[in-house]
Parts: sequence; structure tokens; C-alpha cells
Amino acid sequence: MDITNINHVGMAVRDLADATRRYEAMGFQLTPYSPHSAAWRPGEPVTPLGSGNRCVMFADTYLEILASEDPTKPAERIANFLRHHQGAHIICFDSDDCEAVDLRLRACQVGTSGVIPLQRDIDTPAGVQTARFARVQFAPKNTPEGYIQAATHFTPQYIYQHRFTAHANGCTRLAETFLVALDFKAIVERYTTYIGAVPEMTGDLMRFRLPLGTILTILPANMAASVLPGTVLPPLPGIAAVRFATTDLGAQERRLCHAGFTVNAAGSHLLVPAEEACGVAVMFGT
Repeated sequence: MDITNINHVGMAVRDLADATRRYEAMGFQLTPYSPHSAAWRPGEPVTPLGSGNRCVMFADTYLEILASEDPTKPAERIANFLRHHQGAHIICFDSDDCEAVDLRLRACQVGTSGVIPLQRDIDTPAGVQTARFARVQFAPKNTPEGYIQAATHFTPQYIYQHRFTAHANGCTRLAETFLVALDFKAIVERYTTYIGAVPEMTGDLMRFRLPLGTILTILPANMAASVLPGTVLPPLPGIAAVRFATTDLGAQERRLCHAGFTVNAAGSHLLVPAEEACGVAVMFGT
């Protein structure tokens, strides 16, 4: 497979300070605010984009919380996301070879952005370093659920810095991402093509178990209330929830309750509703 993992999920928020308070109260360490700048071609100057992020980092996955740098002058990309809804808008898969992904999708008659080389300045303990990566977006005109892409990281040591991967809640990974679909069959077929793998059926759910261990779960809208109880859903199809793996679910339940979050039982997992987590339901499980 040329798709190996869910690299990250990206969400757009209106108020980054509020989102930071909420995720810190859930026990996450967030990276310092990082303004976005990029060069769209090698050799071009790096220029500011008017947006920035704070991230919940792990060894090979992360949740990206995006916002405009100045809410009174919203960045176009963030404004477009928020016009649709506050919450999750991006699924970025890992690939060792974006060129191979691009060629495979084009052979399947899937339009792509082509492979775009990118770079971004990153603060590290040794000073500012330039992170380099390549990205390909899947079917830009045919993914109403969000911005779906694959990335190849050439300098992962600048992205996954160990100083940011320890969390008070014991979470070790962004383990699973949930898509809710109105046309279940169609979206499963699309992602079978995008990922280049056949999902497994678990009850009425479809799960893509990727080689490095993360899971993309697709569920029909009529099952959302039972799988993701007590949460508001995004416009459908949409990225409705993420699940973090934690080492001590009981301690995390106590932490969440003490912080005033609503905690719903979702099978063997805990769920904080989307309306209390800036638009995406947050699940915890062992």
C-alpha cells in the first residue's frame, strides 16, 4: 500500500484561545502557536499565509487546530472552512511516495492537485529549521466531507518533536477518525479507491485499518446516534469524530468530569460531544 497511516486530522476554529483552554482541560499538551508561512515552489521565498495552528502531537500522528492569525482579518482558507462549519475539515494520510499515490489515483480517473512540494519554518530546540514535505490532494471537486490528501515528510524530526508528545491524560496516539456519510456505499467506494485497500465490515461500519495502525471508520448517518451518542454532527458527509488511545481510561473519565465536560459512553470508549470540543467529537479508548 502507498497509504500507510492517518498522519493528521485538521480542524478549524473561530477562537483559538477557547479551543486551547478546552483541549488543555482534556489533558493535552498543545504546541506553541505557529504562524503559517509557505513557499509553493522550491527556491521561492517563504511568505505568511495569515493563519496558524496549535497541535496535539504524538510520535507519528497529530491533531491540528487551525485559526486565523488575526480574527478581524480572517485568512481565506480558514474563513472558507468556518463558513461551512467549525470542526474537522482535513484528513491527511501518510505516504512514503506521493508521486505513486498521484499516479495511482489518476489511473483510477480520480482528479488530483498533482504533487506539490512545500516547506515551512519550524521552531526547534536548535533554532528555526525548514520542514520539507510534499502533498497531493484527492479529488478536490468531489470531497464535500473535507480536504483529503496524502503527504510525504522529508524532515519528520522537525514535525514530531519529542518535547511535545507527552500528555497528562496518558494519550499516546490519534488512533481513529470517523466519517459519517449520507450515501454510505458511494463514500466507501471512493475511499477504497483513495486508500487503495479494501475495508473490513464491523457490523454496519466500514473500517480501513492502515499498515501503521491508525483506522479510518465510515458509518452511515442512521448509525451515528448509536456509535457517536449525544453529539452534534457536522454537515454530512463530514469528519465527525476522532479517537485518542489512552493508557488509563478511568483516570481520563475522572479528569473530564472534574473539568466539567459531558462524558458519554460510546461502547467501550468515552466521548466528549462536538459542541464541547469546538466542532469535532473527541473519543478516548484504550
